[in-house]
This record gives sequence, structure tokens and C-alpha cells, in this order.
Amino acid sequence: MNSSSVMPEHVSSVSYSLQASNGTGFAGSVCSTMKQEEIQDFRRERLRAAIEHLCNGNESEFGRRLGYKDGAFVRQMLSGMKAISEKTVIKIEELPGMAGWFSKKDEQPPENVAGGLRRVPVISWVQAGAMTPVTDIYAPGYAEEWVETPVPAKRHTYALRVRGDSMEPTFPDGHIIIVDPDLDPMPGDYVIARNGDGEATFKQLIKDGSDWYLKPVNPRYPVKPLGEATIIGVVRAVEKRFR
Repeated sequence: MNSSSVMPEHVSSVSYSLQASNGTGFAGSVCSTMKQEEIQDFRRERLRAAIEHLCNGNESEFGRRLGYKDGAFVRQMLSGMKAISEKTVIKIEELPGMAGWFSKKDEQPPENVAGGLRRVPVISWVQAGAMTPVTDIYAPGYAEEWVETPVPAKRHTYALRVRGDSMEPTFPDGHIIIVDPDLDPMPGDYVIARNGDGEATFKQLIKDGSDWYLKPVNPRYPVKPLGEATIIGVVRAVEKRFR
């Protein structure tokens, strides 16, 4: 959303693309200006995606492709015990088909794309409320369930399971919604909002004059002012799941 928008400052969506301290996007020339923690988080995510892409998740095979005896050093990098150095980045990008691998930041990891469908993690409402710009939602064990969706997915696109009846009948309890944290919210969008206690909630964003509200679909529940809540994601789709 551009700066000319009338939307209040606290209604802007959370941006999950890594940014350098000078405000530019993540690119090789600005790596030095970023915090080392952010760089390593990003590189671990891309390393994990590279292993799936080239070796179907086989860390030992990937290690051998890099010239190691097995996957021990690769596992140490994934766990954070060893830093992923510039030398390692170059070595990976010299593998066939991997040129520029660590410059890609916004697209869904390629191993999660098949037949026009993308796999995204189903996370908890607590995880959604606590998400930060460097949260790695693809980390092993972060999500116990994954769903396929035709919705274009970015680095932090995730799914939530609807709970309660406040959004019925449009979004019944138990249905799965696909959430894009990088999309700017607009009036009428269905959104995920985070209150001052870090709790996430699912409502429709409504504008009335200069005022903003969070509106349940179910008329049994009250419409509430947006107040100090922050919009942290825009709902892109609902997936009906039976099992």
C-alpha cells in the first residue's frame, strides 16, 4: 500500500521479506549491511530448499555433491551449529542449475510446487500471533501438517485452521484458510489481526469514514474497532478439508 493511502499506519501488513538497514531488498550487494542472524536464517532456508530440490531431502547425498564425505557438515549448517559461509554459498550456486539460488527470496521453495499446486504449512494460531520477519516456517518440526493450494505462495505464506463459529457460514469451523502476510490489506479483505497481547484473530476488515473495524461474518458476534490491533496477514483462499 503506497504512502498516499488513507489507511492508518497500524493497518499496514507485516512485511516478511528480509530488508537491509538502508531499506533495500535482500541482494548480494547489501548482505554486509544486514544482521548476521538474518543472513544465516535466510541461508538456512535456501539450503534446506536446495537439498529438497537436488536430492529429495537426502542430506548425505547433498553433502557428497559439495565434496564432503557425508551429510554431517550439512546437518550442522541446518541446525545452526555451523555458519553457512560465502564460500559454501558459492559452492552450492556452482552446482548445475543452482546459479543465483541464494538471491531468490520471495518465491515458494520449488520442492513445494507440483502440478500448479503449492504445499504450505498449517500453523497454530499461537504461531501466527508470534511470527516475526525471520521466522522459518519451513523448519523441520515447525508444522505438523501441510496442505496444497493453487494460491501463489511466498516465503511466509501459511495456512490456519478456522476455529469457532464467528466467521460462519462463509468460513466454517475446521476449514483451512490460506494467509499471505506480504499482501497489503484493503477494505473488505478477510484478515488476520494481532492484538496487543500477541493473540491472532480472523475477521473482515471494514472501513467506515475514517474509522476501521474488524467484523465477524456471523451476525451473532459484535463488530469491534480495529484499535491498536495490527493486520498481519490477508486471507487468500479457503480450503475445505475432511481428513
